[in-house]
Amino acid sequence: MSQKWEGNAEDNTRHFFIIMTELPEQAETIRAQLYLRQRTSSEIIQQLKKTVTRVRRLEADGIANVEIKSWTTVNPALEELTDSGPSVSLTVKSFQAWADREGYTLRPAFTQRETTSLISSQPAVEIQVPIVCLAVYEDDELRCVAPCSDGDRTYSVEMCLAALEAGLTDPFAFQEHLEPILEDTMENGDENGS
Repeated sequence: MSQKWEGNAEDNTRHFFIIMTELPEQAETIRAQLYLRQRTSSEIIQQLKKTVTRVRRLEADGIANVEIKSWTTVNPALEELTDSGPSVSLTVKSFQAWADREGYTLRPAFTQRETTSLISSQPAVEIQVPIVCLAVYEDDELRCVAPCSDGDRTYSVEMCLAALEAGLTDPFAFQEHLEPILEDTMENGDENGS
């Protein structure tokens, strides 16, 4: 986007509107994949339903093509033995490659731990996945995985959805570009931005 995020609240609101009106042209190139962990407590299901509704709205509004998948904690060695082959472990590996390349970390949302085996004395590695994760692709290139962290800040799925709704696909871009709008709006005493 060639416009700059500077000026008063009125100018920033105008720039924000320009971004929002340009999104339908980009809708074909942005893809959002929402991952939901299969073993989740019933207390969290209601929040996940709200997240799914919000993601579906991205598709309905022409912002992104959406795919919702379920996944679970996995033992990569066991996953390789199945007919379908590695799925979760390859997905997590691609997410980790993105994080390494871009200078982010997926911890603590994604973890690996050793588990004891009932069959052998060798410990097995298990990949634990978060309850909810959002991967954003632009022109089939992975642009964002949430949750992630830059070491100082954590980028949540909710923040990623807000950025997508504003036409942004980079981690932390929502905070960096839209916080000045919110600050200007609050300084002027108008919490609704109008």
